[in-house]
Amino acid sequence: MFKHIHIVACSPRSGTTLLHEAMVTCFRTNKHYDHEIRFHLVTAKNNDVVITKRPKDTLYMPGVIDDPNLYVIYVTRDPRDVIVSRHGKSEDMYYSNIRLWRELHACARSLFGHDRFLNIRYEDFVNNPDATQSQITAKFPWLEKQHKFSEYHEHAQVSEKSKVAMRGVRPIGPTSVGVWRKHLGRIVQQQAIHGTMTPDLVGCGYESSPDWEVVLDGVLPDKSNSWYPEKKPFWQRISQSIDASRKIAIYRRKKGLSRISGATNDR
Repeated sequence: MFKHIHIVACSPRSGTTLLHEAMVTCFRTNKHYDHEIRFHLVTAKNNDVVITKRPKDTLYMPGVIDDPNLYVIYVTRDPRDVIVSRHGKSEDMYYSNIRLWRELHACARSLFGHDRFLNIRYEDFVNNPDATQSQITAKFPWLEKQHKFSEYHEHAQVSEKSKVAMRGVRPIGPTSVGVWRKHLGRIVQQQAIHGTMTPDLVGCGYESSPDWEVVLDGVLPDKSNSWYPEKKPFWQRISQSIDASRKIAIYRRKKGLSRISGATNDR
């Protein structure tokens, strides 16, 4: 068997690409994939160390976390910054939304405290990458450090897909923290559709009260579309639940895991 670290998140546009590139550059690994890969498709040789990422795979992790060779890193990011972020391949459209953030984060919360599950805040990572690297090595001491996260850009060999997602390779820094303040109309519109984000923000430690919402007073909503749908029809939820169960079953058979754990919807 091989040791597999899989990076998942509260949403796409939460920093998983940057963290993945930093990890495969700064830790010794035997294999990694150029960009994203679903958890159940990963292969490697015995005793290899493999690091992969796919943010939406958060939804599957409760169904496979009993695999003793699977280690999960979950990236939490301020939902306000998540929903105003745009992907390099679709600059004319906001990428994620509150519906997806809540769906993924609710799933991740069931794993908080697990021995092989590590929650990392995006804001901590970009403000102090070396401290985050120390947090990772403390949790997974079998990882072999080669470079500091703060020096990753000096050693990185990044795939073209990752370059597009990250808009290039540069030093890790907090330039994208708090960008939601430049997109208040987007925040107003998302709250009109999905309700106030205050409970989410307080629960994750980003705010202590609803007082932050005063900046939204008098702001007109930005009705731009999201790449991901704001709602999923019932038939789609059922179809995706079946598909999720299938992927989990494939993984469990491959790993020789006997107990069938719960599944949930994808996207």
